[in-house]
Amino acid sequence: MANLAITYKIKTPLTWGSFLNRLAQETVNYLKLKKDLEISLVFVSPQKIREYNRIYRQKDMITDVLSFSEVNEILICLSQAKKQAKENKLSVKNEVGWLFVHGILHLLGKTHESRVKLQKMIKIQDEILLKINKSD
Repeated sequence: MANLAITYKIKTPLTWGSFLNRLAQETVNYLKLKKDLEISLVFVSPQKIREYNRIYRQKDMITDVLSFSEVNEILICLSQAKKQAKENKLSVKNEVGWLFVHGILHLLGKTHESRVKLQKMIKIQDEILLKINKSD
């Protein structure tokens, strides 16, 4: 079972709690996890995600999503997700969902250090999002 707490550190909170909760649960089901998963999701500004990226990854740039497995927390930069949604011709909701699943996979130890691992992560993300969107 997945339990999700969503925090908004940006001015415009979203109303996708149900969608994100279903994505978290579907990810747990897809991976056949036997343990409960507590996840904290925080929407942050570009400045804040850049700061965390610089401190924890030594990359002084804005990124879309960061995961911290020590505290089961995922940070998503909404403005970056909006830019990427436009580039990828997706709705912002689906881009955020895709990033959220990506973050969960990182929390669970999945990485994309090689092309093969990246392709596996993308396949999982796409399949989970497709399943949720079909049920809507």
